[in-house]
Amino acid sequence: MKYFLTLLSLCTLALSLTRCATKAPTATATAAAATPEEKVAEVKRSYTDAQLEEGKLIWQGSCKKCHALFTPESRGVEKWENVLPRMAKRAKLDDTAAAKVRAYLLTHAKAG
Repeated sequence: MKYFLTLLSLCTLALSLTRCATKAPTATATAAAATPEEKVAEVKRSYTDAQLEEGKLIWQGSCKKCHALFTPESRGVEKWENVLPRMAKRAKLDDTAAAKVRAYLLTHAKAG
């Protein structure tokens, strides 16, 4: 009986550890799987015109301190998504400012 309880306890522990180790997809993983069109649509749903304008002003003020500005239309959504995290960190933008810049650039990015 003692052997059975020990075995049952170990199986229960193993099962619960396995379930804890299996993670559901995160919002970031889901966003990464979205198409460029879906990303732009999400940004348009989530940000007002005033917030997009703020993103433009932050982009113009922060990014040109280090380099010439590339027009938003010069890059596609995926290219901006690859560049922005690194550049936002270099520009020392907080998460809110970086998100507004991202929203502005993605809504004006080259299609396709």
